[in-house]
Amino acid sequence: MTIRSAANNASHEKDAFGEKRGRKSESVFQDLKGRILTGELKSDSAMTEQSLAQEYACSQSTIREALMLLQECGLVVRKGYQGTFVTDPSVAEAILLLRLRINTEVAGITEAAKVITPEQVAELRDLDRQFMEARSQRDIYSCAEIDREFHLQIFRFAGMSALEPILVRTLVMLQKITLATPRPDDAWTHPNIVKHNRILDALEARDIDAAVSALKSHVFSSVTLLAPQFYGQDTAKLQAQHEPDLIPASL
Repeated sequence: MTIRSAANNASHEKDAFGEKRGRKSESVFQDLKGRILTGELKSDSAMTEQSLAQEYACSQSTIREALMLLQECGLVVRKGYQGTFVTDPSVAEAILLLRLRINTEVAGITEAAKVITPEQVAELRDLDRQFMEARSQRDIYSCAEIDREFHLQIFRFAGMSALEPILVRTLVMLQKITLATPRPDDAWTHPNIVKHNRILDALEARDIDAAVSALKSHVFSSVTLLAPQFYGQDTAKLQAQHEPDLIPASL
């Protein structure tokens, strides 16, 4: 079942003590998030609660809850009676988001490498298997969602829960930047991206320096392939520009 069909099915269920409404708003949120991230919904047209309620066959209060969740992720900005608009990050914002991601994840993987267990490595390898399967099907949205979960799981293993909401929002906004760009065929067939297994091998060996190096190479090579209009196409140059700002691996 697709996210859209799940939302439609949920919309016909009876509200009972708010429980059904919560599930409906979550389904609508997930569907709208996918449409925003893949570029179907753009910043140049307003979304209104009334029009969305008609589209999803649900109440405006359900739509309002979904839009509030999107706002928390940074994906939309609400402008009163004008409606709700998809955010459109500038180049300066894209650069700052990348810097924030790298600094946060470097801190996380440094701590995770010290304490990660074989079971946790196996969990990450399973996520990587799912990612590769989605990539073989050229499912861009599933690839992005699994990749985000992969990175979040590493961060969770570090036990830095106070920073997790910041990383979640940062990763979602970077998805907004990378997913909306049309992907050339060679990005699927011969992606010049440092793969997850290099990160996994370093974590399994509890090699902090190798884990940090693999993470940075993975992230920088990903954004230069998927969003060159923001980050250029030279991975080494981009990494060199950010290195002075990075938090040291040893905290």
